[in-house]
Amino acid sequence: MEHSKREFLPMRHGIKLSKKQSPKTDEELKRMSNIPYASAVGSIQYVVQCTRPNIAYALSVTSRYQACTGGALGRGQEHS
Repeated sequence: MEHSKREFLPMRHGIKLSKKQSPKTDEELKRMSNIPYASAVGSIQYVVQCTRPNIAYALSVTSRYQACTGGALGRGQEHS
C-alpha cells in the first residue's frame, strides 16, 4: 500500500450526517417531499454496481437516511 497511487475520494472529508438534520418545519417537509431521495439512492446503487465501485462508501453513508431525509442529507447526494 505504501507505493499505491492516491486517488480522489468522492465524498468530502469530515462530512457529518445525522437525523438531527431532518426537516422540522412544515415548509421543509413540503420541500423535501418533492425530492425522490430513495429513487436517487437506487439510481446511484445501479451506477455503483455497474461502473463506479469507488463511490460505494459515499452511497452507503447517504442511503442510511432514506426514511428521514433532511436538507443537508438531500444535498449529500450531490457529492456522491
